[in-house]
Amino acid sequence: MLLNINTEQWQLQWQQADTELAVVEGQPISASVWLKDIAAATHWLSEQDGDALLYHRDWYHFSVWLFALLNSEKRIVLPANDKPATLSELSSHYSFRVPSELPQHGSSETLPLTLKGSLNSQLTFFTSGSSGKPKAVRKTLRQLWLEVITLEQTFAEQLGPANILSTVTHQHIYGLLFTVLWPLAASRPVTLPLVDYPEQLQQILAKANRQRYALISSPAHLQRLDNLPQLAKYNHSLATVFSSGGPLPNSVPEDFAEHELNAPIEVYGSTETGGIGWRRRNPGSNENFQTLAGVDASCNHNGLLVIQSPYLNNPQKPYTTEDKARLQGQGDFQLLGRQDRIVKIAEKRVALNEVEQFIQRHDWVESAKACVLHSPRVELGLVLILTPEGVNQLSTQGRFKARQELRHHLLQRFEKVVVPKRFRYVQQLPYNGAGKVTQTDLQALFEEE
Repeated sequence: MLLNINTEQWQLQWQQADTELAVVEGQPISASVWLKDIAAATHWLSEQDGDALLYHRDWYHFSVWLFALLNSEKRIVLPANDKPATLSELSSHYSFRVPSELPQHGSSETLPLTLKGSLNSQLTFFTSGSSGKPKAVRKTLRQLWLEVITLEQTFAEQLGPANILSTVTHQHIYGLLFTVLWPLAASRPVTLPLVDYPEQLQQILAKANRQRYALISSPAHLQRLDNLPQLAKYNHSLATVFSSGGPLPNSVPEDFAEHELNAPIEVYGSTETGGIGWRRRNPGSNENFQTLAGVDASCNHNGLLVIQSPYLNNPQKPYTTEDKARLQGQGDFQLLGRQDRIVKIAEKRVALNEVEQFIQRHDWVESAKACVLHSPRVELGLVLILTPEGVNQLSTQGRFKARQELRHHLLQRFEKVVVPKRFRYVQQLPYNGAGKVTQTDLQALFEEE
């Protein structure tokens, strides 16, 4: 690892100026070029006061500004996106936004091949809002670097000297850790731009020669990999696949196994907690997650997972998650779903989780998300991904009869007044950049009526 930390400071140090940090559109970027850009950005920041908002879709620009801000000891605000409403909502959290372009180099002098800074540098993330209104979550670089060290200790063998490919944004904690901080600390070049389509991944692997890649991804993207037979031809070039941001449907590891590909490594955690545990559901393995090193897991009287972790703001204080779990011994645990999201429909209490889980027992339903609709009346809506049989039945029977069948199934568990009357059938759920499905995005699917 290039990373060294002590009680107060972190340091990254390269031995060679031409060490490859990234490959952008086939062109390698060296450590010396990157460090010169950071020096120029740091100089620009010396004239700025207050906290900085950092948003860049481009990995290279983002990484330069990130380390320039850390170099300048600025507090960093990381929004999920740069939509006008988002920036307006966060306006009280920052004083200035870093420019879209990088400053020009002030000189051609040779710079030290070292970056260093305080472990107390602060970054503020914002939760995606899947459980309510987005809220600020503050992290120190100490927490993030400690998690990077644990990730390398846990997964270095699976990755080896792989280059990094990504489908996820670096604006969220998962992407920041797995596509920026960890690759830089472990000297694994990042191949850019982001992989947006399955065909892109196939093309990269086909041209890999002896290079191996690790794919940093999410359930939303992995569910769309419809070219696994083609990807399997280049299995030797795909070192591993990571998934995080939400639950990975059972069909994904099953499809990987069918094509003799190793199942994705699923990393479980949240913005607040950092990484908690991981699993890899290859054939013959169990469903349990294994805690990451340093994380202690227990369950409270409500069956919710409780952790103590060095990646929390207060490592000694137990943190109660919103996930139900069952301990399996020796650091293993099984997730049993989210804490009940209770809503009231016609004065009746109903748990959205229970509705989703019960409808998914139907042979026609692959995946489901429930939401509360407020117009013209307060009622539940269901967004469904259908199985092949479900798609066939919808096509042959029509929407009215298909809805009747699904409602009949729900009526076996729920009172008629709360059973959804409005359904949407989609090929994929509306995941956001963090791999979450929010109530707002689900509700938007019903506004087109």
